[in-house]
Amino acid sequence: MIMLIAATLLYILVIAICITVIVKGHSLNFIEKRIKNVVVKETAVEDKDISEKEYHQAYEIVDDLAVVLECNNDMVKYNGVKSVFKRVEAFRDQKQHTEQEQTAPVAEKTKSKAANLWVVK
Repeated sequence: MIMLIAATLLYILVIAICITVIVKGHSLNFIEKRIKNVVVKETAVEDKDISEKEYHQAYEIVDDLAVVLECNNDMVKYNGVKSVFKRVEAFRDQKQHTEQEQTAPVAEKTKSKAANLWVVK
């Protein structure tokens, strides 16, 4: 009886791990996507497609970082990583700025609704 309970718990654990891998996975096939849609129920943030330009810009940053890290001189590595980090920050700020521009019309609509509220003390 104890072996049956242990085996059942082990199967439940294996199934839970498989579902977790599917939910967190990338490049899923059709069946795995269906399972993910059933489990997640559209509560997760959707993956946004990035443009070709942004992809190439990010690829160049990572490629430059790889070149810097291959260098033997520590000071060159230090200065190179600092410059790559500045480029990453600029890229991230640019990306956030474009996302804020897209959500700005929605924010303006909510501001006009909030202006009609009264504060009662």
